[in-house]
Parts: sequence; C-alpha cells; structure tokens
Amino acid sequence: MTSRRILVVDDEKSLCDYLAILLRREGYTVDVTTSVEDAFERLPKVRYDLVLSDLMIGKRSGLEIVQALNTSQTPVVLMTAYGTVEKAVEALRLGACDFILKPFQNEVMLQALRKALEEPRREDSLSAESKTAAGSGSAERLLQDLVGASVSIQNLRTLISKVALSESTVLITGESGTGKEVVARSLHRLSVRSARPFLPIHCAALSEGLLESELFGHVKGSFTGATGDTVGLFVAAKGGTVLLDEVGEIPLSTQVKLLRVLQEREVTPVGGTQAIPIDVRILAATNADLETLVAKGRFREDLFYRLNVIRVRTPSLRDRVQDIPLLSQALLVKICRRLGRPAATITASAAHCLAQHRWPGNIRELENVLERSLVLCPEAVLEEADIAMGSVSDAWGEGFGEPAFGAKMPPPLEEMQKAYIYWILTRTQWHIPQASAILGIEPDRLHRMIQHYGIKEVAAFPT
Repeated sequence: MTSRRILVVDDEKSLCDYLAILLRREGYTVDVTTSVEDAFERLPKVRYDLVLSDLMIGKRSGLEIVQALNTSQTPVVLMTAYGTVEKAVEALRLGACDFILKPFQNEVMLQALRKALEEPRREDSLSAESKTAAGSGSAERLLQDLVGASVSIQNLRTLISKVALSESTVLITGESGTGKEVVARSLHRLSVRSARPFLPIHCAALSEGLLESELFGHVKGSFTGATGDTVGLFVAAKGGTVLLDEVGEIPLSTQVKLLRVLQEREVTPVGGTQAIPIDVRILAATNADLETLVAKGRFREDLFYRLNVIRVRTPSLRDRVQDIPLLSQALLVKICRRLGRPAATITASAAHCLAQHRWPGNIRELENVLERSLVLCPEAVLEEADIAMGSVSDAWGEGFGEPAFGAKMPPPLEEMQKAYIYWILTRTQWHIPQASAILGIEPDRLHRMIQHYGIKEVAAFPT
C-alpha cells in the first residue's frame, strides 16, 4: 500500500523537523514548509492525503489553507499554542477536521491524524464498519470521564451506553456543576457520529441576535458587521453533534426557529431565504426545570416535547459522596497537569473531610476547592489541614494580614502569580485580550508568561 503523504506547515523550522521525524517513523511520507505561500505552490502540484498546519504562520493564517481546500478531498488538521473555543469553531466551520493545542503529546497528535485520514470526506452516512466500531467493547474507555463507583454513576453509564447509539434527541438535566457536558461528550463519543465534530454552545452567554447567528449562520449584509456569509453550528457540525447548553435560556422568538430546525431538519441563515438541509444530532442540557418554565409561558411546550425524547439526569455530588475520593484524585491529576506541577495525592482523612460538605456547586466547586488547596499547599500530598474550603483571603487571614498556615510556609510568590494568571484565563474563557486587560499587561507579554509557566488549557469535568 502506498504511504500516505502529509504536508506540514509551520513557521517554526525546528517543529517542522520534529514532526517530520515523528510522522516518518509512523510510515508517512512527509513534506514540510514554513510559509503559507510555499504551501499554496505545492498543493496544486502534489496530491497530499492530509495537511497539518499551524494556525498562525507569520502574518498569514492556516485558516487560509482550510478555506482553499474546503471543496477538495484533502483533510486539514490545525494546531496552535493559543487555542480558544471560538477559533476551534471557526476552523471547523471552514472545513478543518480537527484542532490540536500546543504543546501536544505525540500520541494525541498521531491519533488526530489517523482519525482525519480514516474519516470519509463525503457528506454521506457513516459506513457500517464505523457503526460497528461505535458499538464495540470500547464503551468503558469512552466513559472514563464519568468518574465514580456509586450506584447512581453506574446507572448513568449504563443509560448513556444504551442511548448513545440511537439518533434520538436527548435532554440532559441536573444541577450546575454536575457534569452535563461530560455526559454529552460521552454520548457523542459512543455514537455512530463520533468521527464528526462535537460542537457545544452556551445559550445563556449570547444575546438573541448573536445566538441565532451562531446557531443558524447569517448572510452578508444581514446586520451591521456581517461582512460575509457564515455557516452556523448546525451546518458546521457536518453529521456530528450539537449541544445546546442551558437551553432554557433561549429567547421565545429563537425557540420558534429552533423548533422548525428539529421538525424540518433544515436551517435558514439569518437574512437568508434558502433553507439548508442538516445532518446533526441535537443534545440539550439545562439546570432549569423546563416544565415550570413551560407553565410560566417562558418555554414553548411543543419545543419541550421535541427536546425531551430521552431524558438523562446527572446526579448531584451530595447524592454520591462515596465518589469524592475517586473524583478528587482524578481532578488533582488534571489540576497538576494544567498548573505544571508534579502529581499530587489526597489522604483518606482529607477526602473524608471533603465528604462532610454539602457541595451546592457540585463537581465544579470541588475542583475549585482542590485547586485552591493545592496552590496554598506546596506539598505533594493534601492532608486534612490543607483543605481550603474558604477563599484565598480566608487562608491568609483577615485583610491578607498574618497568613493562617499554622506551621507551614506560604507558597512561593511565583506559584501564586501562576495560579492567579490561570484563574483569570479560565474566568475569561481564555480570551487573551480580555485577560490581558484585567491583568494590566500586553497580550504578547501574557503569551510569554503562559509559555514561561507552562500553563495549559484543559477541558473541565463539569458543565
């Protein structure tokens, strides 16, 4: 069989050389270039099976390559050091197969390339082979993000395994911070659509006009600032899955349009007249009581019944306190990875201490407490005395006076600065301009500090 040929495009020569060695060891034929201009010269002359491109290449963008190859059969995988949800969605909209964050692990990169090379590029149904693979014995591995051994979490895994292979719309309910997006991603990974995009959208975070544009797309000139045609998430998903997070916050006027999408399986872009057929599975998540909203006239009853085909409820943390030791250890692994710290563990007494709390914020609150405790404790093992249930100011004493660490020394200033930068980045959803404005520094300096501290963006457990 002829070796698959890959073109690597990145303005960092050393990375191009590294990727060439890595991919050639896997049996690929590899060409490299450090400019978009050279890539455009090569593409008409050589038939590449895949293009792996950086997002920012000097003053040019890898999105230009995605746009140029959108109508061809050549998949494009993008990589970047400054990943955001917005950039990932835009890349997928324009036709990219995947979006990899730097620095990457070799196996993560190789898996993404294998998936892109194996995925059919036609907009047709998935093959029988992929359906069989989706229902294979890999379910346990694909459900590994649902951490816990309680009866409620075991029942949740069983239900997800049954529901995932259907094409039915699923309504995921549960309190804030219980992991509704984790459930949605698990449903997608176990489905026959797993090779296609999973695109979540937080409906409460966008204004009505912007929400409609994100969902349905818009045509040039449909509103101020609409300088070109843009496809919405329903079209960008391309046979994948769309998650409508906090669906109860969608305005009534938009609910009417969403109902038509569910009924007709087509969307009409904002300002457009031509309906576009869609092939997408729709999942919805909410922490609100939709039946109550229906009774109050704030949510359409017909839309509720369209969404509530199958309901999956995520249990609150106080209903599965026996899972706290396992959850805490899994969360500590994730926190240490993104803070660039050595692996940490938690003692049984500390886990018992955590189990006594009511956790109104559920897994998200537990993660915040563990991160705060880890930042304030320089040790690799969290003891019961290290658990910081209050704020940072509580740990440091009234008015940040004498530190309340007992016999322990406070963490180094550099570690506190690193944690604070990460905290600002997560609160701004890694929006670099906004985060730099809050920190009072230039975006370029923030990028350098992110690289210096090795801060990485890691998807959170809960939604």
